[in-house]
Amino acid sequence: MVQFMPTMFLKHLLYLSIITQYSLFGSCNTALSAVDLGECYEAEGNINRAQAAYERALIEDKDNVPARLKLASLYNNMKMRKQANAVLIELDDNQLTPQQRTSLAALKQNRKELSNFRARTTLELGYDSNINISPLTDNLPIGVEPRSSTLFTRVKADSSYMHDLSTQGGWYFRSDANIYYQNNFSAHTFDVLYGHISVGGGHYGRGYSLYVPLFYKRLDYLDRDLLQESGIRPTLNLSLSNNFIFNVTASYSMRRYIQSQDKLRDDDISRVESALIWIESKNMAYLRGRYENYMAQNSVPIAFTNKTLYYVQVGGLYSFNNIVDLRLNYQYRYANFAPYTTIKRTDNNHDIKIKLEKDIYTHLQLSAQYRYMINNSNYYLAEYTKHEAILGLIYNY
Repeated sequence: MVQFMPTMFLKHLLYLSIITQYSLFGSCNTALSAVDLGECYEAEGNINRAQAAYERALIEDKDNVPARLKLASLYNNMKMRKQANAVLIELDDNQLTPQQRTSLAALKQNRKELSNFRARTTLELGYDSNINISPLTDNLPIGVEPRSSTLFTRVKADSSYMHDLSTQGGWYFRSDANIYYQNNFSAHTFDVLYGHISVGGGHYGRGYSLYVPLFYKRLDYLDRDLLQESGIRPTLNLSLSNNFIFNVTASYSMRRYIQSQDKLRDDDISRVESALIWIESKNMAYLRGRYENYMAQNSVPIAFTNKTLYYVQVGGLYSFNNIVDLRLNYQYRYANFAPYTTIKRTDNNHDIKIKLEKDIYTHLQLSAQYRYMINNSNYYLAEYTKHEAILGLIYNY
């Protein structure tokens, strides 16, 4: 007790000193000073002044992540969950997955809210020059069909819930759900209905975050309930500095086809991915590499079921004066297929995506996207090109 009291006394004097300085000389002209002031008022138990200080910090710099997290935590402690979620929505604009956003907040050790729910709905109208190939179905051994072009509408809904078990020393629970539906104006055989849910737990500490979810997917495609996939996907995030995060993800899943005529397509999938992510305010850049191995579960599988894929992905997000966000992504994929009869197939795939997003109203964004894919293969039936242009509306809850 003799050693404890002087420390608390000196800390108390420091708080009073900063508060006095702010009162005498006004704003220190930086958002960081306002954050420090808010922390001082919180320590003194003056919640209203702390709230005003954090709000002032965001007026001075709306991209101030510490101020946003402090204000959201304060709102949450005051049972103002709606206001807390509204403050946190802005953190979704850095192209991180819900899992990575949680990790970023955990690594900064600023997440104190006990629970958080976020959701996003996207409506899109687009044109596809080769509807036979889609991001969800590109790795399915479904055979080759004549190329078709079409207009389409698409609906996507994503939600994420996190409950911080703060009394358990850094443990948390989270769940995510996604649904994707695409209706083609023509070529309805290639309409897609896809759903995904994951549930898991994690732990964060100084400089790291670990998350281990179980997931389940279901795909309706080619005019039938096509397949289901279930597995586990542990992820480790490491903070290298204030701006860099290193991510490692591994997964194992079992993909099983629903209809009897598709059973020879059953396979198991192993994946390992690593990424280096740089973040500065709303801007970010990333470099990713991924390895995937598909192993057939039948002794006489469909052609090209057994395969190994290697990915390299580079991209980023740049915000132009917080008015328009530009997202760029390039992906290269090399595929090596197990020999089938006398055919030994290899593919080289290039995928380029450019997307613009602009806030047009509270929680509402307008987006425009162009995508180009080309697949070169020594198996001529597997060669294709694809152009995709999309306009969309995004609503964040």
